[in-house]
Amino acid sequence: MGKDVKKYFSTLGNRLGKAFSIESFGTEEELEFWSLSAEHLSRKEIPSFQNLVEWMDLLYSAPVHFVYKKEGDQLVLTKRFVISENLYKSNTEDSDLKEAKVQRQQFVENFENQFQNLQKKREWEDSFNEFGVSAHTIGNCEHIPLFTKEGIVWGLYVVGPYQQSPESMRSKLSIVGRLLANWLIELDEEEQRSAHDYENRIKGVVGDLGSGALNTKGIAELMVLYILNSIHASSGAVIEYKDDKPTIITSVNVNEEVLKHLSATGVEPLYTFNNSDNTFSINENEKHVLTEHQLKPIIKPFIDAEIKGLLWLCYEGDSQPDFDPEVLNTINSILGNLLSYRNQNHIFSDQLIESFYQLLRALEKKRSKTYYHTPRLIGFVSMFGVLFGLDQDEMETIKLTAKLHDIGYVGAAGISSIASVGSELAHPIAGATMLSSLPVSSDVIEGIKTHHEWVNGQGAPNGLTGVEIPWTGKIIGVFEYIVDFIESSIEDSQKTDHEYLQQLADNLIERADKQFDMVLIPTVIQLIQSLGWQGCVELGVEE
Repeated sequence: MGKDVKKYFSTLGNRLGKAFSIESFGTEEELEFWSLSAEHLSRKEIPSFQNLVEWMDLLYSAPVHFVYKKEGDQLVLTKRFVISENLYKSNTEDSDLKEAKVQRQQFVENFENQFQNLQKKREWEDSFNEFGVSAHTIGNCEHIPLFTKEGIVWGLYVVGPYQQSPESMRSKLSIVGRLLANWLIELDEEEQRSAHDYENRIKGVVGDLGSGALNTKGIAELMVLYILNSIHASSGAVIEYKDDKPTIITSVNVNEEVLKHLSATGVEPLYTFNNSDNTFSINENEKHVLTEHQLKPIIKPFIDAEIKGLLWLCYEGDSQPDFDPEVLNTINSILGNLLSYRNQNHIFSDQLIESFYQLLRALEKKRSKTYYHTPRLIGFVSMFGVLFGLDQDEMETIKLTAKLHDIGYVGAAGISSIASVGSELAHPIAGATMLSSLPVSSDVIEGIKTHHEWVNGQGAPNGLTGVEIPWTGKIIGVFEYIVDFIESSIEDSQKTDHEYLQQLADNLIERADKQFDMVLIPTVIQLIQSLGWQGCVELGVEE
């Protein structure tokens, strides 16, 4: 299949390249190209990599743009971008290309898989000093050497596959290379200062979303500490009641045994809420806990139509602490408003997240390959969680991570009209940034940010290794691969269901301890084998 893809793109690319350079790139196009470069030069801000891709695309109209940086005797992949629109361009007057349209979708999907596995490192060759053609995973690509001001090779700007620059521009590519070098070197230096250029750019779009994740526990703890120090009490807690069940918001110096009874963890609750008169009363069956620990409690309820809870304080000794009722009333009012606002914030955040998801689904549905991408992924992790033995909270966490793992494409679409699911590869940072201001579990956010990391450190965006990747990122990463494999194979009838399933299992084993955590692989293979190939294909189709 790989050879067929290369042959297809070689034929398609050469014809398009010739037609483009001869018929399309004239004086007006060249003026537009140099005009855009002058605009970038005139700005104080360094053009982003996406700006440079869009500029270079005026020359090539190519699907793939990537950059290698020279480090010693090796070239290290530092940036990559695919313009999916350019994968679909064709000369409609060419009868041979018309015949190829039937197979094009399949070739495109296989091409994207090859691009995902683009060589991360490759040996330096002296031929890279000059403009020319280089062989890559995805086929032959043109490279432009990038020189520093001192005349030393800094790296390569690579475009392809099988595309050629316009003939009229060949003699001017050294100028193009010098411009690219200046910008890319500055970008690289900026990234070293700020960790990731993309993170800075995406923050301009999504960094100020929401009103901030409300630190409910921190504020409640501050209130408890204030009143404890004011009245010299020994311990305290803030307890919320939902559906008549207590939940500890925060606690200070509370004995573990007492805390278990306050939260009704495996025992009856120490206090119960009476719906008839909106009051709290002590549970006589559990009252012994207080006497055993010689605790003398003070409870101050905060109750309204939506919030039910109490401030629980304990003191030791015979004399009850003296406290200002107004201060206590103020603190109770703060706690009630705090939980009320938290609930409102959660409701709004849930609505916002659902809206983000619908926007993501709209992007996914633009292409047949990704039409069921996220629902299919949710289906896989839900079944995996049961087999792997995740508890209820972990199940909710991994399902939400799956639902939002590609949410960064919504942010990417906010800065580019050419961004599409499967093309813009820096979306994990965008997604994590979009959710960082919302009351979402850190496990979810970190899972989104790391689901393209590899356990051997060869992944993106930060090159993390095994122990640095959270469990959510590892699980989403392996099922992202499985879903991509299914989506790239679903319209190909060259193999039997058994052969596809076996190939997928073999690929997972081959990538264990390289791309994926070995601990996950046996359960993952057990899951796909129990589903069968058609079961895997049908998963998530009915949302």
